[in-house]
This record gives sequence, C-alpha cells and structure tokens, in this order.
Amino acid sequence: MNLREIRTGKWNDKLLKLCAGKEDVEALRTKLGPVPEDGGGSHGNVCSYFVERYGFPQDCAIIPFTGDNPATILALPLLPSDAMVSLGTSTTFLMSTPTYLPDPAYHFMNHPTTAGLYMFMLCYKNGGLAREHVRNSLNKSLSADPKSWDHFNQYAISTPPLAQKSQSDPMRMGLFFPRPEIVPNVDAGQWRYEYSPQSQSLKKLTIDAQETDPRAIIESQMLSCRLRAAALMAPHKSPEGGKDLPPQPRRVYLVGGGSVNPAIAQICGEVLGGVEGVYRLDIGGNACALGAAYKAVWGCERKQGQTFEELIGDRWREEEFVERICDGYKEGVFEQYGEALKGFDMMEKEVLGSAVVDGGTTGGAIVNGH
Repeated sequence: MNLREIRTGKWNDKLLKLCAGKEDVEALRTKLGPVPEDGGGSHGNVCSYFVERYGFPQDCAIIPFTGDNPATILALPLLPSDAMVSLGTSTTFLMSTPTYLPDPAYHFMNHPTTAGLYMFMLCYKNGGLAREHVRNSLNKSLSADPKSWDHFNQYAISTPPLAQKSQSDPMRMGLFFPRPEIVPNVDAGQWRYEYSPQSQSLKKLTIDAQETDPRAIIESQMLSCRLRAAALMAPHKSPEGGKDLPPQPRRVYLVGGGSVNPAIAQICGEVLGGVEGVYRLDIGGNACALGAAYKAVWGCERKQGQTFEELIGDRWREEEFVERICDGYKEGVFEQYGEALKGFDMMEKEVLGSAVVDGGTTGGAIVNGH
C-alpha cells in the first residue's frame, strides 16, 4: 500500500502521522502490523470453515497473492535485465531489475516473489490497434485486402532504420495514437517529425508517409519503451568474443498477437537490442494465470532458502515454451537508435506541450497533462 516505502520495506513515518491525525501513530503502526517481504511465506492453513463447506484439504496452505501484471512477469523465470514485451491490443513492457529507480512515467513495484528485486512496468493503450490503423491505411491506398499484413511487413522491412538512407539524412520518427495515450498523456492523433542528430533539431512534417509508417509505428512504440527503461539496463559482454556491448536487455521475450509477425519481431529487436536475441514465449492465452500457479507451487513446495527463480528454473523446459525468432543487438543499428532517443524525447515533449496548450484553449482536452 502507499503508506509503505518500497525501497526501505518500512512504513513511512510522515504518512502514518498524516493518516493517524490526532490518534497515536504507534497505535496505527501496530494495527497495520509487520509486512513480510517473502512473497511465498506461509500465513498458515486454510480456515476450517472452507474445509467443511467447500472441501478444501486441511493442509491447504495460504500464501500471499499478487496482481495480474506481477503474475505475468512470473510466467517466465526472468533473470535481471531480461525484458518481456506484450504485443497485444495494448503494449506492456515488463522487466525484473535489482536497480531501484522510480519515476512518474512508469510503474515501479516490489518484485512479487523475490526480495531485493523490483518490477518495472510500462503500459500503453496504443498497441495492436495503432499498428492495425497504419496497416489499414496502407492497404486502402494500395486497394489490398484490408486485414493482410503482407504490404505492411514488406514496407516495414524494406524501409531503412528511421528512414535514413545515409547518415547525413534526418531521422524520420512519429507518434501514432488512435486512442488517447497514457505515456505520454496526450489525446488521440498522429504526428510525424524529422530529427537531425547533427544539429539536434526537430522539424514537424505534414506529409502522409504511408510507405514509411509501417516501420515508424513499430520504432515509435519500442523507442518509447527503450527511452524509459534505459537507466535500468546493464552493459553486457558479447556471447562470441566477450566484447563490451552497450547497456541493453540480456534477452527480449515477446508475447501476444504481434509476436507472431516476423517484421514486428525483427524491428523490436533492432530497437531494444537483446544480447542473446529475441524470443517468442508461447504459454497459451493467459500468462498471468500461469505465473500465479507458479507462485503457488513455489510457496508450497520450495526448500529452505530456495528462490522462486531456482525452483521454477529447475523445472522449466525452455524448449517447450520458448523459440528464438531473431537477433536482438545489431552493431551500428542499436547505436543508431540510441542517437534517436534524444530526438524522440524532444518530439514527445513538443507534442505534449502543444496538446496541453490546445487543451487549455479548447476547454481542456488534457486533464492530467502535467
């Protein structure tokens, strides 16, 4: 709860005093009680009421539960710096990290099982629907099957990164929000810009760039994830020769409907990196239910001192659920997207600033635009 500090694992004295009012702060602290950080610790066995009425076994153990997004991160025994990207109707970016670095732009929570680890989460409204919007617009211009991904994929792969044919060309980037977005907090709309890394300048475009939009929509979604996760990434050694590589995920795991699209997967890896590559995780239709089941198994069957990652890792059969689908880190390309991050950040801030101004003059389209 919000009275408790994630980093220290203790109740915040100032907040307790605020909530206690004229009452005794220590009395409130006693009522709240201690909060164990062991996500699999036992709270005893099930009450006899449930045994008698519903037939629960008497030795049924009670362990702490968790929410749907924390459970999703448990569906795969992620190692620190591994990233999971859900490419569904919305886009969700999840990481397990030992680095405590909260920010208003994302969710930062205790890891649901492991003390000393934290859960980093980004949630975007615009995911699959935004990609479909670009696909449909392109297919309409080509008089093609509206639901076919063939032309979208063709243009996405044939367009060079950031639409740069040479290093001297400006970087083409954009924001594509058929729905109002959370990160950044702006109304629906499309914006396209050119960014010059040499002069660090932005130029707004008014053209309809249907041929470059398929790549730009994927780049836009992944650049937003990379921008916000950059400070949590760790440097790695290349698997082949031990060469020092830039900070990036060890692996990138893709789930959701978009993960089966090879063009989307390839560009995700090019933007986000992934020292060991990009993998598709096929665990059925409900990752959060599977993660919750793993948590229950760990709570009931773990040995003394055995971590969640150790127990599930020992039983995990990666070849049954995980498929390596493409490379992640590509030397030169990853660094090129790194240069684009400053321009992408500038673009978001410019769009956000203009949206707040427009909202103020038209009756307030942005409620939480601060």
